[in-house]
Amino acid sequence: MNARRFTLIVVLAALVAVVALVVSSGGIDLGGGDDELAEGEPAAEGEPAAEGEPAAAEEPAAAEEPEPELPGNPDDVRGTDPHALTRTRNLRRALAVLDRERRKVEGEFDGLRVAPGRIDTIIVHPDDRRTNIQVRPDLEIAFSSTHDFPTQPGFRKDGLSARDVDAAAPARLLRQIDGVRRGSAARDVDYLVIRRDIIDGRVDVSAYMRVRTPRPRAFLKEPGEELRAIG
Repeated sequence: MNARRFTLIVVLAALVAVVALVVSSGGIDLGGGDDELAEGEPAAEGEPAAEGEPAAAEEPAAAEEPEPELPGNPDDVRGTDPHALTRTRNLRRALAVLDRERRKVEGEFDGLRVAPGRIDTIIVHPDDRRTNIQVRPDLEIAFSSTHDFPTQPGFRKDGLSARDVDAAAPARLLRQIDGVRRGSAARDVDYLVIRRDIIDGRVDVSAYMRVRTPRPRAFLKEPGEELRAIG
């Protein structure tokens, strides 16, 4: 055996020993596998953060709209309160509640009495019954009672549904009253009445101020007509 062949045999034996060592230790880790995160990459959503890394901040829950703090007596609510039913948005939502009850019996509203703290109305049924019903600013039915009462044949002609009522009309009327009367009509209002005129069929709105507030205290607004003080 010459020196060159002996050297080659030694080198090959060394390579075999290195390969055997690598295989027995689990192989060479070249990195970049799917099971590892690149340096600085955050943990996937729903997986715990690696030890020593800060946990990802959770999304803050959306704040729910707080329930209005209502006095025990609905007549203590003023028209300047944020939950007053004389405000357009609140009135529209309350009318939707009442209109669901009206549609259940296929009836009509016999006018609406809208105060800041409550809406009162009578639902006239087609089968000789009437329902007295009230809704408050929490949009809950405060009471509802039904009794027998003869229904006039033309009750639908003179009745109302929510679609017949302009929810912005009360707030608009109160602003108009401020132009002809001292004080704040929104603060002083006791209640408004929304009804269909039995003669011309148009929907009128009248407003009545609380006692011990500046006069005049009663106003009527008919469609297409000027505001009139009536008391």
